[in-house]
Amino acid sequence: MTNPILLAVDGGATKTTISVRSCIGECIFEKTATGSNYQAIGIEQVEKLIEQLLIDIYNSTKLKTIDVAIFAMAGIDTEQDLTIVKEMIINAIEKSPLAINTIIVENDVQATLLGLVDSNKCGALIISGTGAICFATDQEDNIYRTGGWGHRTGDEGSGYWIGKEIVNSLFRLEDGRNQTPTILKELVFGKLNIKNTEQLMTWLYAPDYTNAKLASISAVLPKAVELSDEVALTISQQAAKELAELAVSTLKKLPSIDESFTLFLNGSIFRYHPYILSQFQRLMNDHFPMIHFHLCEEPPIEYIVRRAKNRGLPL
Repeated sequence: MTNPILLAVDGGATKTTISVRSCIGECIFEKTATGSNYQAIGIEQVEKLIEQLLIDIYNSTKLKTIDVAIFAMAGIDTEQDLTIVKEMIINAIEKSPLAINTIIVENDVQATLLGLVDSNKCGALIISGTGAICFATDQEDNIYRTGGWGHRTGDEGSGYWIGKEIVNSLFRLEDGRNQTPTILKELVFGKLNIKNTEQLMTWLYAPDYTNAKLASISAVLPKAVELSDEVALTISQQAAKELAELAVSTLKKLPSIDESFTLFLNGSIFRYHPYILSQFQRLMNDHFPMIHFHLCEEPPIEYIVRRAKNRGLPL
């Protein structure tokens, strides 16, 4: 392989980023599209999305062959999911103008973690974005997972969960079941450009509703927290508690944790909600006072590229 070419895909619930890199790390092509979790948008839509992105690569670069492609995809929670996603990806590749010699398909969080942690070292990654999930790995390369069961039964502490809690608080206020006034009503109505709770309900049950749209409501929470809004503080504290429980449960599955152990934090909730972040770290330190926290700064696609290289592939 003289000048190997790597294709990395970060297929999240909210957006999908695809990047083509040279053997020396040069970015040849990169594009971001909509989310590609098949559990949210369906198999056919994901196939079409990936096929179109591969066509875009060919049209832009005129590359005909990719040496190694790593697809780090949301929605891979079981062996059955893995089989389904692999079949989707293969179908999309076969319909595209590209040939790919080596294909790797993994859960997006697992791939990100293994790009963050050096080989034969322990570490954990908790993500709170649209959803919430935590992965850990030990020195024997075993993988431990907690959460990520989806919005119907889980995702506590995620953007989706926070958005739902905010909307619920507004409906309860409208009903008179909650007497606590909250600035969240004004902030949500302003964000959605609506005037009353009936319009909020119309927005919530519109045909184009997605979990990502409900998760976007969480963006108003930090402002309300800054204003010491009681409802916002309660939601934030509960979110931090849920995320800490997720991480603690994961770390307890590891054989051991030493003073060099790092818990990586990623996702919009950790990045843009400073109060939740500080409360989460405080709760974690109650259980594991020796661990280090690392808030991920680079886009996940960079860690996924490193994951491919960490597998010892000839890149």
